[in-house]
Amino acid sequence: MWREGENVGGWPKVWLWWTALKVIALFNMLLWLTTCLPRAGDSTTAGWQIVLSGVYVAVCAFRSWRPRVDLERFCLVDSPWSSMFLGRCLATVAEVCFAAQVALVVHRVGVIANLPWISAASAAIVPPLVLAQAFCWYSVITLDHLGHVVEESLWAATMALVSVCLAAAARNLGGIPFWCVAGGAALAGSFVAFMALIDVPMYARRWRTARRHSHPRLSLQEGLTDARRRRIATTEWAIWRPETAWLTGYFSVAVWISISLVYLPLD
Repeated sequence: MWREGENVGGWPKVWLWWTALKVIALFNMLLWLTTCLPRAGDSTTAGWQIVLSGVYVAVCAFRSWRPRVDLERFCLVDSPWSSMFLGRCLATVAEVCFAAQVALVVHRVGVIANLPWISAASAAIVPPLVLAQAFCWYSVITLDHLGHVVEESLWAATMALVSVCLAAAARNLGGIPFWCVAGGAALAGSFVAFMALIDVPMYARRWRTARRHSHPRLSLQEGLTDARRRRIATTEWAIWRPETAWLTGYFSVAVWISISLVYLPLD
C-alpha cells in the first residue's frame, strides 16, 4: 500500500490531480476566512449561512486531502484519516449543512418575491436530502449501489423543486436579485440534468453489473466494521479516472456555490 511521502512519479496524472485538489482546498479555506468570516454578526440569517458554509468548506478541504471512493474502499493514502466510515460521517454532516443553506435561500427568496408558497416549499428541501444520506449509508455499508441510485435521484428531485421555485420567484424580482435568482434556477436545472443524464445512470449501471456478477453484500454489522477498517490505497489512474470529474467539481464549484450563498443580495 502507498503511504504519503513515497515516490509518486510513476503515477503523474493522479499526483497532478491530487495536487490540484489540495491547492483548491487551501484556496477555498482562505476564501472563506477572508470573505465570509468578516460578515459574522451582520444578521441572524447571514450568521447561519456563514456557519453552515464553514462546515461545508472545511469538510470538502479535508476530503480533498484524503480522497476516497467509499463503496469500493479505494483511497490515496493508507492512513486512519482515510477511513471510509470517518469520511462518510463528515460528508453526511457537510451535505446536510449545504441542504440547509439552500433551504434558507429559497425561504428568503419566497419572502422578497412575495410568494408564500415558495417559502413554504423551502421546508421540503432538507428532509429528502437527509433521507438521501441514509440511502448513501446503505450503499456504503452493504456494498449495494442501489442506495446510490436512490440517493442521487432524491438530490435530483429536490434540486428540481429548487429550480422551479427560483424560476417562479425571478418573475417577481428585478435588478441584481433577479439575475441572482434566475442564475440559481439555471444552475439548479443544470445540476438536475447532470444527475439525470450522467450520475444516476452511472450508479444504475454499476448496480446492474454487480447483480449480474453476484457481488456479495454485507450485513449491517459486517458493513460497519468493513467501512471502519478496510481501505485499498492505490494510485492507479484507471481506478481514479472515473471519479475525477465529480470529485473535482464537488470540491471546487460546489464549495464556491456554498460560499456565494453567504453573499446573495436578498436582504
